[in-house]
Amino acid sequence: MIIEAMTAENFAPFGVLLEPPAAPARTGRLFQPANLRPNALPSMTLMHFAPEPRERAITQMERHMHSGQAFLHLGGGGLLVGVAPDADGRPDLARLHVFATLPGQGFAYHPGIWHAGVAALDAPVRLASLVCWADEPADVEEVDLAAPVRFTLP
Repeated sequence: MIIEAMTAENFAPFGVLLEPPAAPARTGRLFQPANLRPNALPSMTLMHFAPEPRERAITQMERHMHSGQAFLHLGGGGLLVGVAPDADGRPDLARLHVFATLPGQGFAYHPGIWHAGVAALDAPVRLASLVCWADEPADVEEVDLAAPVRFTLP
């Protein structure tokens, strides 16, 4: 499995790269979270991840059919981000991509994109996640993979 550096271009089929300006400035609006249900409200979660062993496995993926989901980098190292398009209601593992973000990069998934849980790449990471939530089963769909997708970090 090849781990790609996340860029706006290669991540575009799955979502949007959220990157602060390199010099003091303010960006225009980069992303507006999709909310396809009027009863769902924006919900924020704060996370802190420690790096894991170099041997990794993706065993489960999830998607949010009715909401985009954004991850904002609050400090620390880079992230591993596994995404796949849909194939008849399941992740298309033949088109699975694993991206590595740089420290400071955030990203947002389009609604319906299958994704693995984000993971710290090589140093602890703090994140904020924003997704629209209605506290109902339609908020998130999870699937266990028939076989783990295993890879080793370089």
